[in-house]
Amino acid sequence: MINLFGKKYSELKQEIHKEIICPNCLSKNTTKVTVTGVYKHLFHIPFLSGGKFGSSACTNCYHTFELPKMPMAIKLAYYELKESTKTPIWFYSGLIGIKVLVLVKIFSRYF
Repeated sequence: MINLFGKKYSELKQEIHKEIICPNCLSKNTTKVTVTGVYKHLFHIPFLSGGKFGSSACTNCYHTFELPKMPMAIKLAYYELKESTKTPIWFYSGLIGIKVLVLVKIFSRYF
């Protein structure tokens, strides 16, 4: 079945923090924090941003944490990374395309 609309995920930014110790295996320099963006699409053309969310994973023991269950040190690193990550403009490319077509149609009557 062909998906006409839905949502997709795109990894925006990831970073390995040097000060964070993994609470599972107690190793340092192994916790990778990732910020992922969600966008809603129609015919695989992105129209709207659905926000950002994140997770963390240890590269040594492969233990993952979602946001509600993250330890406070990892959660702080996640919020810092999320604040520095911008939502890409291509998440809104469908809306921009429709606005351009409407403006071309309006101004074509006058030229």
